[in-house]
Amino acid sequence: MSEDEPAPPAPADPHRRRFFRLFAGDVATSVGSMIGAARTLQAESASAAQEILGVAGASSLIPVDEPALPPPAVRAQGPYLANTAGYRAPFRFEDDAVFAWDQRQLPDILAEIEITGAADGVNAMTEGAVLGAAVQAQLAAATLALVAARAWDSRPFARRATIRGSANAFKMNRPASAQVALALDRMLAILEDHEVDADGKVLADAMRREAEEIIVEATEDHGKIAEHAPQALPGGPEAFLHLLTTGSTGAMGGGVFGTALGVITSRHHAGQPVHVLVAESRPWLAGARIACWELEQAGVPHALVTDAAAPGCIAAGEVEVVLVSADRIAANGDIAAPVGTYPIALAAQAAGVPFVVCVATTAIDLAVPDADDLTIEDARPTMVLQIKGQRIAPEGVHIRNPVTDVIPASLVTAFVTDEGVLLPPFTPALADAAERSTARRMGARGMKALAEQRQRTVAEAAAADAAAAEGTMTERQAELIEAAAPEMEPAPAQDPTPAVHEEEPFPLDADAAAVPAGDAEPADGAEPAVPTEPADGAEPTAPAEPGAAG
Repeated sequence: MSEDEPAPPAPADPHRRRFFRLFAGDVATSVGSMIGAARTLQAESASAAQEILGVAGASSLIPVDEPALPPPAVRAQGPYLANTAGYRAPFRFEDDAVFAWDQRQLPDILAEIEITGAADGVNAMTEGAVLGAAVQAQLAAATLALVAARAWDSRPFARRATIRGSANAFKMNRPASAQVALALDRMLAILEDHEVDADGKVLADAMRREAEEIIVEATEDHGKIAEHAPQALPGGPEAFLHLLTTGSTGAMGGGVFGTALGVITSRHHAGQPVHVLVAESRPWLAGARIACWELEQAGVPHALVTDAAAPGCIAAGEVEVVLVSADRIAANGDIAAPVGTYPIALAAQAAGVPFVVCVATTAIDLAVPDADDLTIEDARPTMVLQIKGQRIAPEGVHIRNPVTDVIPASLVTAFVTDEGVLLPPFTPALADAAERSTARRMGARGMKALAEQRQRTVAEAAAADAAAAEGTMTERQAELIEAAAPEMEPAPAQDPTPAVHEEEPFPLDADAAAVPAGDAEPADGAEPAVPTEPADGAEPTAPAEPGAAG
């Protein structure tokens, strides 16, 4: 190379590829050169490309006589050996990203993944990098705040469509989780509490404050669960207690303290002797990989058993109390919980062993009357077909992989919540606890706005019913009646056990994503329901199959 020739550009920084989607309006499918991509964008948006490169006010976009910018430091922590790591919170919420420990690598390695938008967050939940309904709710709220921050300068309608689409992607990913739904509803209530043309930065700041409030509340809730739990445990504080648990319900699945596993570790740290049987918790093996690792880090005596062996251990008298968590609690006390919980509940009832559900009141959904309306999630068949990439069943075998169990209230001994221990009859106890919980959270703007929105919806529906009876319905009331009417045509039946072949897992950083964007301003001020193409500053979201219940 001669001295007059320019030096070749520095290699691409793959961590910043995502910015090209925002400014170019296209989906990046390869790790192209950062410099080359900026030149491609120059004709359309020189200022945008300059922001990508961190170059401000240059008359030439990429002066050939200036050295290439050094790549930014890698911000994600790890990898570390997990057996020497000690306590770790499952994620940290920074200004422009969420960094979460990749739980797929436990119990051997602790390494962070970087989440900057809805596609990342949904993927992390789908692929099992973040397990547990409580922590997933916090992650979803934090990610939605990041989406709002990145879309602050988009056109108002496009910004709102992007935020709503991102929230819907999370909801569709975890339909069984009441905590995920509530966290997202609170975030969307913030959006609805602002005018359509509100300042994007003001909206983003408000959504971030709500996300932070949700995280703080979860931490406080789990601490209160640990405080109330002794009232529901057999024996005195000095008695040696033999417990059984399943799933990921510790700090990794809860956020800071955790629920069921948080109760166990709190008892141990208080000097009260315990021994824990941990069900392996397929298909994610969350009990084996995560719960056992957390108990080991805390120094709690424990033993791992297979899911199939857990009921037998209860029947054999090895267990004095079962502690689990739940994804959603119906108004009558029926629960949706991680798969494998139902046979444990049956065995506990048969053996006269207390079956105690440790969960925050944010999991109570009074709009769901009973088990008939609880959602059962299904996960990828590959999780059953393979273990660590090794096929364990014949190729082409039909696979069912439900990851949710429904447990009737009759099998539940008690709920330990942030509002205290709830005993049968559960219907009035849950209603009272939910009311007190909501009142306690009304200081948060999103919770207050959500409560007000729900009250207006109820009032409008009541007025529409009354008007329908009198034959004096307005157009708006007719719309409410029509929206509430059930579908007349049932969905076509589908084969519940399709043949499944080995497949590649959906990559955590997959670029292919459905983006609910589109910044064309609608006519007559109407807000578009489904935008058509990505907007400037919009965050892409990916539709995904239901995620990990933990």
